[in-house]
Amino acid sequence: MFLILFAILIFILSLYYFYQINKYKIIDDYPGPSALELIKFNFLPKSTVDSYKYFVSLNKKYGPVVKIWPKPFKPILLVSDGKFIKSILLSKEHVHKPNYYCLAKAFIGNGLPTMTDINLWRHERKIFAHVFNNQFIIDYTSTFKRHAIKLCESINENLNQPIDLQILLLRYGLNIVYDLLLNEDISKQDDRVNRYIKSMKIFLEIVFDRIHSPFKKYDSIFKLTDIYKTWTKCCDEARKFVESTLKKVIKLKKESPNKSDRKDFIDLLLESNLSYERILAQLRTLVFAGSDTVTSITGFALYELAKHPEVQEKIYQEYISILGADKNVFAEFRDIQQMTFTECVMKESLRLFPPGPFIFRTLINPTEIDGKIFPGNIDILFSIIDSHYSNFDNPTEFIPERFLPENAIKIPANAYLPFSLGPRDCIGKTVGIVETKFLLSYVIRHFTLHPISNHEKELAGEMILTSKNGLPIIFKKRID
Repeated sequence: MFLILFAILIFILSLYYFYQINKYKIIDDYPGPSALELIKFNFLPKSTVDSYKYFVSLNKKYGPVVKIWPKPFKPILLVSDGKFIKSILLSKEHVHKPNYYCLAKAFIGNGLPTMTDINLWRHERKIFAHVFNNQFIIDYTSTFKRHAIKLCESINENLNQPIDLQILLLRYGLNIVYDLLLNEDISKQDDRVNRYIKSMKIFLEIVFDRIHSPFKKYDSIFKLTDIYKTWTKCCDEARKFVESTLKKVIKLKKESPNKSDRKDFIDLLLESNLSYERILAQLRTLVFAGSDTVTSITGFALYELAKHPEVQEKIYQEYISILGADKNVFAEFRDIQQMTFTECVMKESLRLFPPGPFIFRTLINPTEIDGKIFPGNIDILFSIIDSHYSNFDNPTEFIPERFLPENAIKIPANAYLPFSLGPRDCIGKTVGIVETKFLLSYVIRHFTLHPISNHEKELAGEMILTSKNGLPIIFKKRID
């Protein structure tokens, strides 16, 4: 009897194997790592630095389309090919994301970047596209100013000594995004902010562990592990961090409705008739993504600027030419729009260090790409970082001038995508761009930046690109 059951099991597994091989046979046309290499990668201990290096190496080794296929399981295609970018990212149909994103929802909420319910996503995307417009940015330029002054005060306390930009800017990014979204200044609430930051770091470590574990990625198994309680504690802290303010703000608005023409962020969300839980979920996502993204973009840009005093000088001269020499004059939205060279610096930093170096999409239905029909139920992992390197001359060099108008026209279409492309691109990218330009120019106006000898950053692919050994530089007071 046992032999019969064993034979039946072998038969069923064989059928499954050949069905999968036949279904995904077109994938075999592409090169990729061997089964043994994939087994080693999945089961041997590794850090977020190791993981990032490995995925970056695959396109260098195998080309713009790489199969990651531990047969007979579902394959992943790692791509930086422009034809895939155009056919999938720019498509209104291919907006689905794989279940990997669900692991993040417990902490950052079920916001636009993580939503898998496509009908709900389409509805709420329209709402936020209406909210995040130029008028919103113009109305809140004063918030940029207020927090930039506080950031400079922190820098002044640490002049002429190494300071880690990531630590400095994470707190700044969190303070400003919280103020923008929830109208509360948390810059003096150190204990509360520290709890959130600590919970976020622990959460990201656990997410990385779960993604690379063949068992912990499943909730039913993960709940049996020792770290499940830590996970839930971190997620509870993230919810309380936002909800404690949201409840207070909504209560005040019900008691004293805003009758002026100038609507704040919560006013606009309440007018859109989103439920309380949906507003909370979106705010949790925006607080996390907004603070972490600004930290990454600005941190890497300032780190590179520390190594290029000639570029600092160009930013400084541009700032002076627009605003004059008075340090008490602040840039307004119209001034920020004129900072063309500062924007080139930001774009070049984003090319070298995109906040999300890899992004996923799932093909739900069979799709034709470059003359080939790919079956449904395939995950596509887009290597933004490889596209940013393989489509530019001297790709490892920091050259902001490549984004000047006369040079930018030479960049291949869809090769530059730091905020993704298409209908699921970053909803807050315009706010992030304006905020980053404001901050870069303001910091350079008041300080000169200097590198730390022999420091080599260790890039790590967590939810947002980071450096595991920090981004230390030295600030010195600018002498006009």
